[in-house]
Parts: sequence; C-alpha cells; structure tokens
Amino acid sequence: MPKSPKKPSLGRGLDALLSRKDSPKVQGSAGSTEQLSEPEQEKRGVQLLPTHRVTQAAYQPRQVFEPTALAELAQSIREKGILQPLLVRPRGDGFEIVAGERRWRASQLAGVDELPVIIRDLSDREALEIAIIENLQREDLGPLEEARAYKTLMEHGLNQEGVAQAVGKGRSTVANALRLLSLPGAALQALEAGEISAGHARAILAQPEDDRLWALDQIRRRSLNVREAEALRRGRETEVPAPVKVNPPRPFKQLEVDLSRRTGTRVKITGEDKGRIELNYGSREELERLLGLLGYGDAEG
Repeated sequence: MPKSPKKPSLGRGLDALLSRKDSPKVQGSAGSTEQLSEPEQEKRGVQLLPTHRVTQAAYQPRQVFEPTALAELAQSIREKGILQPLLVRPRGDGFEIVAGERRWRASQLAGVDELPVIIRDLSDREALEIAIIENLQREDLGPLEEARAYKTLMEHGLNQEGVAQAVGKGRSTVANALRLLSLPGAALQALEAGEISAGHARAILAQPEDDRLWALDQIRRRSLNVREAEALRRGRETEVPAPVKVNPPRPFKQLEVDLSRRTGTRVKITGEDKGRIELNYGSREELERLLGLLGYGDAEG
C-alpha cells in the first residue's frame, strides 16, 4: 500500500529494523490496514499461531486502550478477520507481541483462536523502537506514554539524539517530551487523565518550581486555555524591608553620663571636633538652676 506523501518516514523505518538476511523484507507492518492476499502473506513470512501462545508486549508504550474502540475492532474482526498480521518475537515457549497489541486484545474479545503473525528475532531495543514507531504513526500515544517510551529507549543506551534518530523526531521534540516527566505529581495525574493538555503542562513547567502547583490550580479552577496558561504570572507583594537603624558612634558617651550626674539633667553631646552640648530642663526653676551652675547668675548679679 503506497505511503501518503504527507506522512514522513520515522527513524530508520520498520523495513530497516525488520530486514534480516534469512527473512523476507516486511513492509507496512506498523499500522497499515491493507488485507494481504495469501501469496503476499507467504512472501512476507506470515504464519498462524494459536492465540494462547501469543503474550502481551513487554515494551508496549501505549498504556490506555479505549474500550469502545476495542469493541468496534472486535466486531470488525468477527466480520472480516484480522486484516494485518501481528509482529511477534520468540519468548520462552511462546511469542511476545512487538506490534499489534490492540489487534491482539480485540481478537480476544472476538473469540479468535488463531492469529496471523510475522515472527522476527529482535532485541529489546529494536522491539521498543518498533512499538514506538507503530504507535507514533497511528498517533495513538498520549504525551506521557511517548515521554516514558523515550525514557525507556535512553535506559537501553541511547542519548536524546539517538532517540530522535530512532523514531524520526527532532531532538527538541524528544527533549520537550522528556521534560513532561519532571511535572509535579498532581500535574502528571491531570495530564494522564486528560484534564490538561501537553500545552498546559509545558506552561506549568515554564513557571518557577514553587509556582507550578499554583499554576495547575489556576488552570483547573479558571478553565484556562493554553495561551492563557502561558500568560499566568503569580502576583507577589513586594515587601520593602524596614531600614535598619544604625546608632552612630558616641565618643563622648561617658562624658554625657558624668555631666548628667553633675547637672542633675540629661546631657547630650553631638559631633567630635565640632558639635554641640544639649542640656534639658523641665521647668523655669530648673532652667535658672542650670544657668546658675554655668555661672550665668553670678555674672548678672
């Protein structure tokens, strides 16, 4: 089935991942819904396996399978059969799904006893790459499922650039997806549940770390769209600290004490080389007493 020109190829492509010298080249195994003729199935190495010998994918990035869509696919399988073989790899005494878990689940609902499969001996990393590519081509992965899939690839030895090349995405796309995993727990749950979008999540991450839960609360309570969430700025009162009063040095402090005792009133000296002396009085009688101490009365008399 020819590929749509609007759909870019992803990473190294499934052909490159699945091609083996001892096995035919597999095309369209990531999401194509064409029905294969028996000669074409034989050419591509399609076999029938009992359903009970096929087990769930260990590296399935997609965690959410919508029940209604599964039921519809199960009904289609009852009427038309499985149009596209599953890709599996040997695992113990059975076979593990690499691509096609949704078809496997729907087949169980439909009561199918045998599954058409293509068997390939794949490493863990190859299996994960194929599973991610299949889901990305079908646009089935949620933002956190995609981010966790990229993280798993990195745990298998790839850096961000390697992940980007493997799945045919830009490095910045991979980096932005991985950043979602640093959201606060409440925001992760909201994104997983579809309460907020990936755009909302990135707006939350743009906030200072201490304001991220506040931003999530604002988005929920006010039903903000992404643009409004990006414009959120937490208002903070600017607290101007009170000026610290620094007492200037008092070089004549002891002299002030001595004069206060001698005159019987408070004496204050300001300045050093230049300044003034202040004497306090509380009545006319006290003023006259101080003037007398200073010799003013004697000069007048």
